[in-house]
Amino acid sequence: MEYGRENVKKEKKKRSIVSRIIKWVIGLPIGLIALALVTVGVMKTVNHFQYLITTEGGIEEDSYVELDGQMQFINIRGENENNPVILYLHGGPASPDGFVAHVWEKDLIRDYTCVTWDQRGCGRTYYRNMEKDPQNETATFEQAIEDTDALVDYLCQRFDQEKIILVGHSYGTVVGSKYALTHPEKLSAYIGIGQVETFDSELYSYEDALTKAKAAGDDTTEMEAAIEAFRADPKLETLMKARKYTTKYQKAPREGNAILLGLKSSYMGIDDMKWFLSMSNTEAFYQLNKELLDYTLTVDVRDFGTSYKIPVGFISGSEDWTTPVKYTQEYCDTISAPKKEFVTIAGCGHSPQLDAPDEFAVTLRNMLKDYTE
Repeated sequence: MEYGRENVKKEKKKRSIVSRIIKWVIGLPIGLIALALVTVGVMKTVNHFQYLITTEGGIEEDSYVELDGQMQFINIRGENENNPVILYLHGGPASPDGFVAHVWEKDLIRDYTCVTWDQRGCGRTYYRNMEKDPQNETATFEQAIEDTDALVDYLCQRFDQEKIILVGHSYGTVVGSKYALTHPEKLSAYIGIGQVETFDSELYSYEDALTKAKAAGDDTTEMEAAIEAFRADPKLETLMKARKYTTKYQKAPREGNAILLGLKSSYMGIDDMKWFLSMSNTEAFYQLNKELLDYTLTVDVRDFGTSYKIPVGFISGSEDWTTPVKYTQEYCDTISAPKKEFVTIAGCGHSPQLDAPDEFAVTLRNMLKDYTE
């Protein structure tokens, strides 16, 4: 009888141990998730107060404005509404990054009112108009220029200014260059970050990566096949496959972490997260933004003209292999303008405004001071 009782006790003890292990196994991930959420929440709260604008006469605003038939999202930040206005055009196409712009705006908002914008067909603007235009049929390059013009007019009227400053990044420089060339009367200066000339530069970047891979003794068979596929059929899918092999050889020493910046940002909302996650599905993203993506891969900005009537500046990361420095320098040398300047920021990649935001802000400030005095 005692033996039987002893076995029952042992079985209960085993079941108890197993139960505790199961609870621990289930509870650990939940605990880690909870810890991660709390950590992100704390970072966002700190971020909110770190970048909060409190000056009298300052502005910090999220809003939707009507631009040619669509309500489109903009963020406005500045310590004095009477300051000159900077309108920032994000890249992609369809890659809004206004929710991390505060890291480079912080050293500019004392003297400028900074405006970021989710362009038609992406980010918060897409979700606001999804029922009206679910397949982005109106998101064309020609429409992007019309929307830019409508937004420039809105900003000039709202802030009682005759002209604003236009700053574009990557694809945003395609829109920015075209607009600056066709509407100089509304701008005091145009600045291109990672200025696009032509996506023939992809093949130049590939040759650099191939040279580095061979020097390292690596097998380049798959890389060469991927770039040949892109050469035969230049589209987002083949481009991203080629870059999967080339980017490992072209890492910038000062490359910022856009995902971490987004997680910490108090400006990142649910729609920003949804759009950011949607970009990981390459095929679906391509189908939704096919018109703009196909256009960008074939555009040559020199075809817009090369004679600017306003001051023009270019800022690039020295290790930018998306829009290589060689091509931006060539474009700068090709154009004419009342003033022009090309500055590289050492060690940065395609997004120097995120890789080295403080240095970028100083560079942009100095450039604008020279252009607008």
